[in-house]
Amino acid sequence: MIVPLFLDTNDGRHFSKEARQAIEEVCAGAEPEIRTHLEDLPRSIELACQTGTFVIPETGEMGMAVAPNRVGWTVNSNLPGGVPAIARAQLRFTLFHELHHLMRGWVVYGGAPRTSFMDGVVSEGLATVFERDVGGRETPWGDYPEDVGEWVAELLKLPVYAPYNQWMFDHPDGRRWIGYRAGAYIADQAIRASGLSAAELALVPTDKVLKMSGAH
Repeated sequence: MIVPLFLDTNDGRHFSKEARQAIEEVCAGAEPEIRTHLEDLPRSIELACQTGTFVIPETGEMGMAVAPNRVGWTVNSNLPGGVPAIARAQLRFTLFHELHHLMRGWVVYGGAPRTSFMDGVVSEGLATVFERDVGGRETPWGDYPEDVGEWVAELLKLPVYAPYNQWMFDHPDGRRWIGYRAGAYIADQAIRASGLSAAELALVPTDKVLKMSGAH
């Protein structure tokens, strides 16, 4: 069961009754479908909701796999339609993405230690492809360019603790989501080569996914 928790917010507001109802309805609708594909998820998952402006500009919200049974969700309540509209439009897809992380163990606290920078690249790529193929959301962070092979080569050379935000979100050279987009390419290549889905690859180690994709 996904249990929404409504946290005190950094702009001094609380979630309205309509907002809470929208979030609860989205969680109840998405969870059975997600569990059909990710059967070994924790029985109870907390969704810690807060408002704020540190969100993805394109969606007005952002998720984070915080711990093995906890996902954080930040939503910008100042945008048109407020929390209810954004929840109905975006939260379902974000749950697909973040619950894939829980299944894989790619979490901020309580996960396995990173062994390479590619752990993040592969984890984000698989979650992005899962949210696309099963959830149905096409994302700019899952859209890779023709020269994506060069991006993969760059990422493979990085040390394990290379600047995460720079390579995964906003690079100084103007590129966005390098790791996500390259990761989606790697995931697609691994899926084509293995015949397995992004859900079935959720527990496959990074190095094996890279070998399947031909990117090792």
